[in-house]
Amino acid sequence: LASDVVAAYDAMRTYLREVGTCIERVDPHLCNNAGLVARLVDWEESWEVGARYVRQAHLLEAVCDLVSEVKAAQELAPALTNMIEDCDVELFLVLPRVVMLCFLADPQKRRAELVRSLLPHRFSSDGEVATILDPELAGLLSQFCEATQTLGKDTAKEMPWAFVVKRAVRGDFEKQDSLTWSPKAMKVVDGLMREVERWSLELQRNCPEDWNQFSAVLVQCLTGAPPKEPPPSFQV
Repeated sequence: LASDVVAAYDAMRTYLREVGTCIERVDPHLCNNAGLVARLVDWEESWEVGARYVRQAHLLEAVCDLVSEVKAAQELAPALTNMIEDCDVELFLVLPRVVMLCFLADPQKRRAELVRSLLPHRFSSDGEVATILDPELAGLLSQFCEATQTLGKDTAKEMPWAFVVKRAVRGDFEKQDSLTWSPKAMKVVDGLMREVERWSLELQRNCPEDWNQFSAVLVQCLTGAPPKEPPPSFQV
């Protein structure tokens, strides 16, 4: 992410140096200069991401934490790996579910700050602490805690977190789940995931621009995408 910002800045500097040798070719209406427009757009987009997810340490830490959790989820649900590699449409249904589940599993400052950046109206504005949730979000957290407690008391040999993550990735239960978990456990998880789905939609719809930017950053980190390619040959 940081290298993208630096690369966009360097490209802008290089353009300005080169255009100085042929200033007579520059259209006074700057928007008509394709080379200038392309580099300014690239700089603006790169800086917006950098200012949010690189300069703000708490969000950078939260993204790194979430990337680790998603990679762990890939071990539990291999189908997620294929979704990420192919940038499958279904991936963008799964990611908000995983974001919400990771927050519920550990609603401390890092993860809370990330969700707060996407749903600011769901957190208290009292000071800088993001652990004061609004009643609906607090209710979801309580439901998650009750669900994990119920799963923990079940006789299944699978870990509760693994079961919930696989359900989030698949979007439904598998036949073998009924052989592993009790009907009560499955009903509790189904109810939880219905609520998580509602909140995942709110994550995406509250501010679509912020969510699209965040999901692009997350996918870039997960895929290990290389830095942006250098701009094409000089063009005014």
